[in-house]
Amino acid sequence: MVDGALTQGTLRSLRQARRRHYLREGDWVDSLYKAYVVGILAALGLFYGSVALSADFDAAALHDVERHGAALLGLAVAVLVLLGLRSGAHGGPLAPESADITFLLLAPVARTEVLRPLAVRQLRGVVLVPAVGGAVAGSIASRPLGGDRIEWLLAGAAFGVLASLAVWGSALVASSVRLRARDANVVGAAVVVWAAIDVAAGYASSPTAQLGRVALLPLTWSALAIVGVVLPLVLVGVGLARVGHTSLEQLRDRARLVGELRFAATLQDMRSVIVLHRELAQELPRTTPWWHARGSRGGPAWQRDWRGLARWPMSRVARAVAFGVVVALAGVGLWHGVDALVLLAGLALFLLGVDAVEGLAQETDHPERSEQYPVVWGELVLSHLLAPAVVLFGFAVAAALAIGAVTGSVDALAVAAITVVPATLAGVAGAGLSVVMGAPPPTLYLDFGFPELTTLWLVLRQVLGPLLVIAAFVPLAVGDNAYGDASASALGTTLTFAFVPLVLAVLAAVWMRSRTAVVR
Repeated sequence: MVDGALTQGTLRSLRQARRRHYLREGDWVDSLYKAYVVGILAALGLFYGSVALSADFDAAALHDVERHGAALLGLAVAVLVLLGLRSGAHGGPLAPESADITFLLLAPVARTEVLRPLAVRQLRGVVLVPAVGGAVAGSIASRPLGGDRIEWLLAGAAFGVLASLAVWGSALVASSVRLRARDANVVGAAVVVWAAIDVAAGYASSPTAQLGRVALLPLTWSALAIVGVVLPLVLVGVGLARVGHTSLEQLRDRARLVGELRFAATLQDMRSVIVLHRELAQELPRTTPWWHARGSRGGPAWQRDWRGLARWPMSRVARAVAFGVVVALAGVGLWHGVDALVLLAGLALFLLGVDAVEGLAQETDHPERSEQYPVVWGELVLSHLLAPAVVLFGFAVAAALAIGAVTGSVDALAVAAITVVPATLAGVAGAGLSVVMGAPPPTLYLDFGFPELTTLWLVLRQVLGPLLVIAAFVPLAVGDNAYGDASASALGTTLTFAFVPLVLAVLAAVWMRSRTAVVR
């Protein structure tokens, strides 16, 4: 017979001993550095967001925010809830350490006593960054929307906390009730569809839209915002109450993958991070391809890439479509003067490109095989970029047509059409760069003679690919101003800015062609 009070006391003593060990081994400078980084990111977001939304909204714009703002925020939260449900179906969000699984969860101890403190400790970190981000967004919104800055700051922070609780609580409930992946997809898709119907119809009836009402309380009061406050708390409460029913096998597998993922992230090995992330999400290729790629045209690399694309799982297809929609919506915002959306459009297309260059990525996983091929490594790399270029070109054309249709402007369609080719080439080149570079050698940047610049070189190495793709959307950002200025040559200005990412993409391709394979 196990004494419950003695068990709880022993667990408490073990947690306190571990906490003392972490505090003794840790350095207060590391904690100060993390707080410093969060503060810098918040300040940058506040500055650039204020610049992007510096103009006051007119009455029509305020009416649109009042009518559609809650539904749009609810749609964003619904998508995150879908991701949370999928994570919970795969054992998330908890990832215990191997010692907890081996010595505590396999011991004659109630799993709730082990997992609930772990969940509470994780919850504290879950709400921190969203609270800061929501407060920054609320402070930015107070300028164009009007009202007291403190009210907007509090509303933004509350929305950030509640949205993070809804997503985290959904994942915890899904794992505690052992929801199957297919059921999680159905429930999450239903929530997303409900939120999307709200956006299209101009309503705010979905559960996630009530969270959006919380963010807009300084602008318009609604008693339904209480639902947005209560619902996330209920999800978290249910998840914490049933946390002991989480599958032990899923926790063990998740702990192993998360440990490997942290190690890969420490080494800045992007390819390993992507592979581990897909394994963590159980994103497996389709056993039956979407289509059968037959024939001998285009060469072996061309055929191999299209066969790989034909086996994309539905989750990856949905993610690619979502990134395409984000690019189109960001393009509409760019045409209307929100220049900061170049970052969003560039990052979305870059992530889409990373999925598209999977054939090249798998080639880099086995660089020793290329020595047996009758082709130079650099030429093999470029040949693996042709099929992804076709995929990105299709998404870019669709986004350009969507921009022209939503804005109803022929000028916007013309500028978006000019951006299609630079965006395609930059997207493929940026994604290819991130894959081909691989993990940096341990002493690569220490051989330059200036070890003080090591951190700078490491940061530049990681952001080089995304920055290349972001540059491709600058023509769309300046196109609106160029067409609005009668004294300027709109077409010439747009083409000039479109020429820069083209040159950068060609230079990246030349560098990749001259690079030799790096054995991992």
